[in-house]
Amino acid sequence: MDKVKLKKSGELYIPKNLTKILNIEVGDRLNIFLEGKKIVLTSKAGFEKENKCTYNQKGTIHIPAEIRKLSNINTNAVFTITIDEKEKRVCLMPDLTG
Repeated sequence: MDKVKLKKSGELYIPKNLTKILNIEVGDRLNIFLEGKKIVLTSKAGFEKENKCTYNQKGTIHIPAEIRKLSNINTNAVFTITIDEKEKRVCLMPDLTG
């Protein structure tokens, strides 16, 4: 399973294999929301009321401060990535083991 680390700035690097699953390119907007303790990323339509983030040239997205606060994560948090290819979404679960 892939793991990613949140930077101090709130940025998170999205591995290339996930960009293919999410079907995103630089400049595309992603929906980002909480589902229990998971942070969910999806490019799927139907989430107009959710937070948005932009996939940028550095291969990162910015996790909004309110999502970080609600999920009780801080900088340098490590996430385990799970993939739901059927729903075209990526779930980030805080990894308490680091």
